[in-house]
Amino acid sequence: MKFKTLALVLTCFGAFSQNTLSYSSIESHYNNGVELFGKKAYSSARKEFQNYISLSGKSLNPNKFNLANAEYYSAMASLYSKALDADIEVERFVLNHGDHPKAKIIFSDLADRYFEQGEYKDAIRYYEKALVNRADNLDTYEIRYQLGLSYYQLGDFANALKQFDYVKGTVIDNAVNAAYYAAVINFRNGNYDLALTDLRRVENVPAYRQEVPNWIGQILYKQKKYNELLAYAEPVIARPDGRKYDDLALLAGEVSYFNNNFEKAALYYDKYKSLKKVKTTPQVTFRHAFSLYKVGKFENAAALFKTVAGSNDELGQQSAYYLGICALRQGDLNSAMAAFDAARKAGFDKSIKEEAAYNYVKVLVEKGNNQQAIVDLQNYVRDYPEGKYVDETNELLSEILFETNNYVSAISYIESLKRTTPKIDEAYQKLAYNQGVAEFNSEKYDAAIGYFDKSLRKPLSRDLVIQAKLWKAEALFQLEKPEAEDLYRELLTSSDKIARLKSQYSMGYINFNREKYTDALRLFQDFRSGARGEASLTAAADDASLRIGDCYLMAKNFTQALNTYDDAYRNNQSGKDYALYQKGMALKYLGRESEAKSTFDLFTRSFGNSRLIDDVLFQNGNLAMESGNYQAAISVFSDLLKKKPTSELVPQVLLRRGIAYSNIENYDRSIADFKLILDKFGKSKYASEAFLGIREALSQANRSEEFFEIAEQYKRNNPEGSSVQGLQFETAKDLFFAENYDKAISAFTRFLSQYPGSVLIPEANYLLGESYLALKNQAEALKYYQEIVNGNQLEFLGQAAMRSAGIYYDMKRYDDAIRNYQQVTYSTSDQRETVVAYEGLMRSYFGKNDFDKTIEMADKILSSGGSVVAGAINRAELFRGKALMGKADYAAAKSQFQKTIGLAKDESAAEAKYRIGEIQYKQKEYDASIKTMQELANDFSDYLLWYENAFLLIADNYIAKNDSFMAKATLNSIIENSENQETVTRARQKLNSIK
Repeated sequence: MKFKTLALVLTCFGAFSQNTLSYSSIESHYNNGVELFGKKAYSSARKEFQNYISLSGKSLNPNKFNLANAEYYSAMASLYSKALDADIEVERFVLNHGDHPKAKIIFSDLADRYFEQGEYKDAIRYYEKALVNRADNLDTYEIRYQLGLSYYQLGDFANALKQFDYVKGTVIDNAVNAAYYAAVINFRNGNYDLALTDLRRVENVPAYRQEVPNWIGQILYKQKKYNELLAYAEPVIARPDGRKYDDLALLAGEVSYFNNNFEKAALYYDKYKSLKKVKTTPQVTFRHAFSLYKVGKFENAAALFKTVAGSNDELGQQSAYYLGICALRQGDLNSAMAAFDAARKAGFDKSIKEEAAYNYVKVLVEKGNNQQAIVDLQNYVRDYPEGKYVDETNELLSEILFETNNYVSAISYIESLKRTTPKIDEAYQKLAYNQGVAEFNSEKYDAAIGYFDKSLRKPLSRDLVIQAKLWKAEALFQLEKPEAEDLYRELLTSSDKIARLKSQYSMGYINFNREKYTDALRLFQDFRSGARGEASLTAAADDASLRIGDCYLMAKNFTQALNTYDDAYRNNQSGKDYALYQKGMALKYLGRESEAKSTFDLFTRSFGNSRLIDDVLFQNGNLAMESGNYQAAISVFSDLLKKKPTSELVPQVLLRRGIAYSNIENYDRSIADFKLILDKFGKSKYASEAFLGIREALSQANRSEEFFEIAEQYKRNNPEGSSVQGLQFETAKDLFFAENYDKAISAFTRFLSQYPGSVLIPEANYLLGESYLALKNQAEALKYYQEIVNGNQLEFLGQAAMRSAGIYYDMKRYDDAIRNYQQVTYSTSDQRETVVAYEGLMRSYFGKNDFDKTIEMADKILSSGGSVVAGAINRAELFRGKALMGKADYAAAKSQFQKTIGLAKDESAAEAKYRIGEIQYKQKEYDASIKTMQELANDFSDYLLWYENAFLLIADNYIAKNDSFMAKATLNSIIENSENQETVTRARQKLNSIK
């Protein structure tokens, strides 16, 4: 019985043991699944849970609790392993275990998975399921936040806002994030008050603190709460503490700008620009620039205006105008002109267009570009006949026309005006007066009187009235009109002392010319007495002293004349040579020949370059002849011929020297002088005396047989006025002087062919060269000049060599030019011709890049009295600088150019100024070069070549500085205003090269 029981127990135990082992085997899948899930081996875990679920389904007594958990973990493992059927498994779990605690949260887990994958629609579906029948708690608030984010990502802002509004008042961490998103959506929807409330809630939250100021600023700006915006912005901008405020600074700048608080606007715009580092809109850039302009920061303002000024719209036009104003304030006249030019050409804002047009002309005037200013002033009056600056323009135009000596145009312009101003009337009086003076100086006395009368019609300036009357009297005097004396007498009672004295002086000449020497003497003496101490009358006083001497001389009061001339010689500042010459003549008339000779000798030593030197030497030679000292006479006459080989006295001097040689029985020399007269001066009145003299001399020398050949030669080569040869030559000359050069060439060519031995051949060759040169046929002209040079034809040698040298220089045949200029220096004693030749040599050596020789020739000009040729000293100094520049000695060159500029305001100075700018450009001193060229344009506008080159160099400097606006503006201005096609072509090439 025991065994049976035991067997039963064992049997039962076996059965129990079998069930327990089976159960443990199933549970191991569950336990393995849990372990793998914990290790995040989701795919393996899911397999274990699926095995557990499958085995449990076959079990008689499954563990329902673990089975439910296994289905949950399987579903979760499918989610985490991104299984394609995860949603199905989740749905199945919730359907099978609706009461399971995990059923309430598994939908949110599934939603999170879709959210993370960016599948927001599925995320929304499961977040909403996760909320079904769930009371509010921390978990549901988080789900709502995530639901809101999902709607937000899909752009469903209405539903997103509902969730964010629901959450933002809770205590969860994401409540502040919900408030931020709500603010963003409300801002987008225009619900600015709500957005502002939410932003205020998060403005101190670290995650949003940085961004919030710009959002709040935007809201206040859109709400037009400008004062509140500034109140909020200013402390943030002053102490940002890590907060971003770039957009806030822009908004503060905009509000300040429209409140006309330009100082703050400039400050905030500057801060925005430094923070944002992006290109602003043209409108903002303009307002920024205008704010800077209003607070006097013209350089910074100009830089910003420049970025907008190139646009073809109203804003571009306004920017160009204010850019011009800024440039003016900085003294940059070229930039100002370029900017105003752009503004006046745009047609968007008529008032700006007019302002720019007027300012453009004012800059032209300030730059000294009067010719262009005249055109543009007239254009202004034409374009704006009722403009606000019409009167000012007419006044300015009158002044400029006066300054440019364009008096006739100015007078005509003023006479055409419908109305004038006192200033214009004053200008008219001055213009008419000055044109009268100009006509007088041109010896157009009738015209001068007409202009003086016009001046007197506008008697605004009393002083000018007196001067006009005085000049009118002078013109009447020149025309020998009796009215002159009446005007002078009227002026003798004038309140103007100078006018009274000048009238007295002129009355002296009236009586002198009428040979009323007693009356003239009294008037000249009274004038000289009254003119003492008057610097402006010094020259006239000196002249009056000479005329007093002349009055005594004409009255044969030689002693008084002598004393007067002697006093004038000792005390006069001018006319000393005339006084000394007349003193010698007075002594001669007094029979004091020895003293006269001493006086003439003193003259020769003191005034060797005087225009009277040949007269003095001639008189001295005559004194020697009259005293029988023929050898001395020969010496003096020879000296005269050497010093003044081109004097009109030469044939007479040769005649007198020939006679002197004959008197000392030096018949060969006598014959040579007479023959020279016959050969070279056959047309002079002294030729007949020379003809008689040579016959006598030949007879005395027992050479009478030569006379017949000389007579025949003289007859052939020295035609009388009625001869065919003479008529042919004079006809050819008439054609030349009538500027009928083609016919003159034909006539001279025929003459050369018909009379190859004529004394007139050198002159014919020279005039042929001159004719071809006038026709710009340098090659043919050169042939005839060189015929004289190569044939050593003395009469025209110097002139021909000079002409040849000039042509060779133009042809860049510098060696030939040098040879001919050197021939001039050998063949002339004339100082002026020598200096001109040295200058030609200087230029030629420079053309050869022989800079040392260039400097040598320049130094010769400077040391040999270069002042006898106008501007030669200045040009010599200029070429010294150019040679130094050619040798790359820039420092010395610049110093030399500055010296040139200091000499005179002439073309040499203009080029010197340009060369300084050129050196600065080469040395990359672009701003300095621009400034130098602007100074050139202001100071030397009359020298068009350098004026235009200056602007081309300015453009080069702007290109080098990458300032395309100013480069283009400068080049366009050149293209529009230059009449020089070469300059325009160069400007277009530079413009096309700018990208």
